Amino acid sequence: MSSSELRPLPAAFFSGDLPADALYEVLLRIPAKELCRLRAVCPAWRALTSNPLFVAAHKSRHRKAPPLLAVAYGDDGNHNGVEILDLLGNVVKRIPNTKYKSDLMFDRIRVVRTRLDLICLSWVVCSRAFWVLNPATGATTALPLGFSEELEHELEGKRFCHFESCAFGHVSSTREYKALRVSRVDDRQVSEVITFDDTNHGCWRRKQDPPPHICARRQMRLDGVIYFLMDFSPHTVILGF
Repeated sequence: MSSSELRPLPAAFFSGDLPADALYEVLLRIPAKELCRLRAVCPAWRALTSNPLFVAAHKSRHRKAPPLLAVAYGDDGNHNGVEILDLLGNVVKRIPNTKYKSDLMFDRIRVVRTRLDLICLSWVVCSRAFWVLNPATGATTALPLGFSEELEHELEGKRFCHFESCAFGHVSSTREYKALRVSRVDDRQVSEVITFDDTNHGCWRRKQDPPPHICARRQMRLDGVIYFLMDFSPHTVILGF
């Protein structure tokens, strides 16, 4: 049952500058613990949050566990790791990185954007190293550090190869995970893919290069497809990869 079907509340429940619909939807999204504190704001809010129709709508919306956010942290002492936060910014769990170290002092880790049960991490500067963290157990899996065989041959005589972007996803039909790595060799970008699971860590495989330049920090994942923002100067378009 949708929240709109449970919404017929008297206008007396609402007061102040916020429109009634906006206030209702905002309060409906707040977890129960924090919502109980807001009951003390004013009599109107207390009446709304105590109304059986609102209580039923709130219970229906929060039946599933709320989503959590994974955020990389670091300090000046070269200590780093991952914090698991709720949507209010409270730290639910803190997982220090004690296993993987960068060759560069004060390098820091970053979280590859995704929406999965595993977290993919890499270093910001020394960025060829990738590993996957299970936030529930704290177990980690290191992905192969080297390049694919095809790219190794291409790099013979080349001095410059720099990592630019990475994407991480899950294949539900095979229960495998995939990672896409985009690097820059001289003036062009090259791409590699790796497929792995709990028992097989796989190896990087060379893939067709993106036709134009990829804006490395502009990507999103939707319905199993990674979309990058491409730069066709002077115009910019979106291309699925």
